[in-house]
Amino acid sequence: MTIKTFLPILTLALAATSLAFGTSAQARGVAHIGNGANGATVVGGQRGVAASGHTTTYNADGSTTVSSAGGYAGASGGRGYRSGSTTVGADGSVSRSGSASASGSNGSVQTSGGFTRSANGTWSGSRSTSATNANTGNSYSGTTSIDPATGKPVHTGTCTNASGQAISCR
Repeated sequence: MTIKTFLPILTLALAATSLAFGTSAQARGVAHIGNGANGATVVGGQRGVAASGHTTTYNADGSTTVSSAGGYAGASGGRGYRSGSTTVGADGSVSRSGSASASGSNGSVQTSGGFTRSANGTWSGSRSTSATNANTGNSYSGTTSIDPATGKPVHTGTCTNASGQAISCR
């Protein structure tokens, strides 16, 4: 097993272990593992735990991919994560994707999206987001994308109440 495959696996294992003990005093302290291009950190204490990791991969086609992820679990039950990956091609092309999620006693939110830019400079991308207020049941769902004809962002979004009826987004 190479360092390129070992560190992402280790990062996931550390994150899973720390999240499993997220609401107990069993997870205390800090662990750092890495060599600069790849690494992981786990922090735990009475208020919860958090873990993050990153890796850089030099691909056979000449591109480079940088990926990172992180997550947390709070002692009061809140949880969240984020992840992202960017690849830069040898020809100058770029692609990026990422997502995040969080939940707790007041509600939840999720978002994901990405973009690509080709070597000739054309690009496209979009992001979708949804959120729910646990106290009211109101929710939001929206998407932002790039109009390929104009290159400008286009946003659509809707809000609904707990019964599913459309309400004003504010």
